[in-house]
Amino acid sequence: MERLVGRRTALALLGMPAALSLGTALMGCSSNNTQDNAPTISATELTADVEDAALTQEPIANALTDQTTTHALFDFTSRLLQGAYPTGQQTKALISPLSALFALALAETGAAGDTLSQLETATGMDIDSLATYLDAYARRISGEDLYDTQQKGDALALKCANSIWLRSSDDLSVSDDYLATCKGTLDAQAFSAPFDSTTADDINSWVSSKTDGMIDQLVDRITADEQLFLINALAFDDAWQEPYEEGDVQGDTFTTEEGDEQSVRMMHSHETTYLENNLAEGFLKPYKNYNFAFVALLPKQGVQLANLVESLDGTSLHDVIANPNSNIEVSAGLPKFSLDYQTTLNDQLVAMGVRDAFDPKLADFSRMATLKDGNLAISTVLQKTFIDVNETGTKAAAVTAIGMAGSTATPDEPEVREVILDRPFVYFIIDNMTLTPLFAGVMASMG
Repeated sequence: MERLVGRRTALALLGMPAALSLGTALMGCSSNNTQDNAPTISATELTADVEDAALTQEPIANALTDQTTTHALFDFTSRLLQGAYPTGQQTKALISPLSALFALALAETGAAGDTLSQLETATGMDIDSLATYLDAYARRISGEDLYDTQQKGDALALKCANSIWLRSSDDLSVSDDYLATCKGTLDAQAFSAPFDSTTADDINSWVSSKTDGMIDQLVDRITADEQLFLINALAFDDAWQEPYEEGDVQGDTFTTEEGDEQSVRMMHSHETTYLENNLAEGFLKPYKNYNFAFVALLPKQGVQLANLVESLDGTSLHDVIANPNSNIEVSAGLPKFSLDYQTTLNDQLVAMGVRDAFDPKLADFSRMATLKDGNLAISTVLQKTFIDVNETGTKAAAVTAIGMAGSTATPDEPEVREVILDRPFVYFIIDNMTLTPLFAGVMASMG
């Protein structure tokens, strides 16, 4: 059975990381979001009465620690980062692979044929494996123990929410099965709306509320072609396990590869996890309770930042983070910084093999919806991100929008190496327990 919701020729999928992530609804994804911060919107909710699907609940560690999946996640992360920072053409980049995966999973749920297989190739996982992973990770966010489905702790410092926005029109017929799957197993709300200025306001209000105001606008205006918005929001806000004291923060100079000198406030600390490969060295700084960690990689002398980024693949990125050097600790320096960033991921996804989904003649999203006298295809995959790193911790946010238009014992006296991020570096925010990459960025200039 299908639901008539709209006309035109476009499907827009919007995702927000950081704290935002796009919206493939995953079970438990919004379980740590209370109704207290629910936005007031005028759109009609279509899924308010749809019940969650009854799923077999296995320990989430089974999915989250699978090595094949973990390597696929790191490979996806490195390719997105390389696409966002092509051959060093920009001074900054910040992407959220987790947000992008939520968005793509939502699209995959409604895709078929070659369109589906190409999306699965891009993520490195088939739709069932990706959905299983994201469902497990949503349960982890809500506080479920990795190894005991009966153990429930506090929700983590990461929030996730998903929504689907459908144009109210007789020409767009959206599958009830698709909506039920997204709500029942992915916890996504679905709304029918006129796709006018009030809908833009509603979407922006929803985005702002789910990202704790870190991203307050996703949609400026809605075009005549846009038929659907699939939105996932992630909001990260965590304190350092060992916050910086006043005396730890000093004035310093950040020097770009072009030799430009920029004044920064450098936060100094002693870290116990030293990272190194043949091109870079770095450190891991944990957040409170060690659930998450900030990872920094500084190119070795003589190595260009672009060369380091280009060298990263799933295996090398995983290995440098998952296998720290024993008996080496770090005298670390991390500059305070704040960044708003926006990029389109179309080119990266095409390079990963996603072709048909962007072609109005070839795209097959028939399991999602049908359009009278037209076809749904992805027009834009947009990601907006935000990060603020300071003495107390880190806040981060991201939005991914897919628009369719058409361990070892340590000696008592370890070696201590100095890693001061006073020149261009690569950084990540990861789940310290599962190694799930949340954010990945490049900082070539502090200006």
